[in-house]
Amino acid sequence: MSLPRKNNTDHQHSGAKVFEAANGLDEFLKTIEKDFFAEVKVHFNYHKESKKSDMVLDLHFNFGITESLHFFTSGTWGGMTLSEKEHKVSSTFETAFNELNAKNNFSLDIAETSLHFKDTSIIISRIYAHSVPEQLGNVVMKASEHFVYFTKGLTEMPYEIFVPVFEYGGTNVFEPQKKKNSYFDYWGLYFDDESHQVMIYSLDKRKMYEVDLFLFE
Repeated sequence: MSLPRKNNTDHQHSGAKVFEAANGLDEFLKTIEKDFFAEVKVHFNYHKESKKSDMVLDLHFNFGITESLHFFTSGTWGGMTLSEKEHKVSSTFETAFNELNAKNNFSLDIAETSLHFKDTSIIISRIYAHSVPEQLGNVVMKASEHFVYFTKGLTEMPYEIFVPVFEYGGTNVFEPQKKKNSYFDYWGLYFDDESHQVMIYSLDKRKMYEVDLFLFE
């Protein structure tokens, strides 16, 4: 198994030149801040040869994840709408991201989005083009559905949740498999106890598994 590195030094703070080039960026960020009740920070990594720009978004909240999930289920957080028929979530985040891309003559994507609550953080990584804005609402829905399980029956909150981690070859080695449903196979959990316990949570089995720290990079 492997989890994303906790400190990513490949991304730099966005500069004036990038902001000038990204038409509609202010509107995009304002939509996120308004709908998520969040303070948003953005970092850019511009690829000159391909003329593509990756964003890393950090959303900071002044409330805990329990409150956010309550807001989500009541339909008042994140601009998210749950389709009961399709059992999937649409969001203004994805709509605003698509509008941002349409306003620019170069490709924009989100490499990572982190939701920093008072009691935990959810780090969502890209596994295919536009996967983060497409799947963000569904990740939040799954977090709500599985909350009691990954908090050990509401007894302990992980301080970081990595979405997703990957299985390889049916062994204890994990590596990326870029499938759309990979977001909902395994999540990585860090618990802030004396042993700094690391667990893998299986959404399918609703069970947690201990992991040897040496299997993480």
